[in-house]
Amino acid sequence: GIMTSRQRCKIAMKGGIPDCVPVIPQICHPHAIKVLGLDFRKTMIEAIRNPYLVNELQIECARFYGVDGVRVWIHHEVIDNLYDNGENVWQIDPLTGKTIARLDFKGGGKMIPLDEKVIIKNEQDIENIPVIDAETLLKDEKYEKTGKLIENAKKDLFVITSPGPITVQFATTVRGKSQTFIDLIENPQLIKKILHRATKVAIEKSVAMLKLGVDAIMLGDTFGGVIGPEFFKEFCVPYFKMFVDEIKKYDVCIYIHVCGNSTQLFELMAETGVDCIEPLDPLGGVQVKDAKTRLLGKTAIMGGVNTLKLAHGTLDEVKQDIKRCLSEGAWQGGYILACGDMLPTEASPEKVFAMIESAHSYKYQQEANHEK
Repeated sequence: GIMTSRQRCKIAMKGGIPDCVPVIPQICHPHAIKVLGLDFRKTMIEAIRNPYLVNELQIECARFYGVDGVRVWIHHEVIDNLYDNGENVWQIDPLTGKTIARLDFKGGGKMIPLDEKVIIKNEQDIENIPVIDAETLLKDEKYEKTGKLIENAKKDLFVITSPGPITVQFATTVRGKSQTFIDLIENPQLIKKILHRATKVAIEKSVAMLKLGVDAIMLGDTFGGVIGPEFFKEFCVPYFKMFVDEIKKYDVCIYIHVCGNSTQLFELMAETGVDCIEPLDPLGGVQVKDAKTRLLGKTAIMGGVNTLKLAHGTLDEVKQDIKRCLSEGAWQGGYILACGDMLPTEASPEKVFAMIESAHSYKYQQEANHEK
């Protein structure tokens, strides 16, 4: 029978065979702005001032396409004191008058700090990262507003959220990138204490979002593919596991996002207890076939469509690529068609429609039919 998008995604993410392959391209708001025909520059700036707009645009774009799932972000702080010189948009520190960040028009539309701040200088500072329990968070109007967005999105979409990074990537936000990589070797205990705290914070945020009705949680680490298996095992796996063990009590799907070359980490990622591994970036050398073979019976997989082809390739090249992903990944279920990372801002709508058409008409095989 025909399933709803939410049923379809849940079955696939739990490793089963739904009515057809679900599609969840990672729609970010810059792509949504382009596709919905809004003024790009103006709306990008508005989204910094009004973080709810980011979610609204992503939901509207997901519905425009008819995809199965959408990511709804936990509200970030409103950023003001912006200065637009016609080329760049800068954020100015009101106290010092100094320029502190630049709006990233080409990537995900966030503010990029000009200098990395070292917020945590020693172990005592870790105590200053507040762990706010879910009940308290839910009283905050930010969560209340986000809850209304989730309720709306859930009518026809599988809703995903993320508590933000909890492993090495989190450490880089409070220690700076270069210092973090030094710490991994010279001060591992400090890093582990930071990550333990970050994981506790993420658990509470996630429980709050689960109470607001999200269907899935994405855990990610940008540096996962950079640090290699030994470090991943020591500095990522225990915290992902701690998170999963706590959140597993709820009826929810959990997936792990390590972009770039995650090939050497598949088994370690599966060991964390997550339901699904994503985004299988071909630009990082990841092969869907390899992921499927090694993870079959352990976790579901999601992703694989070449983002360079989505951005600059022909429609035919993209269709071939989609076909490759489906034939390598979808047999026996447990597969969601998605991009090898964020859906490029400049990807044309017909390429996304091709993803949906191919995935929704896919006929499941029990065996790997790509070998024949």
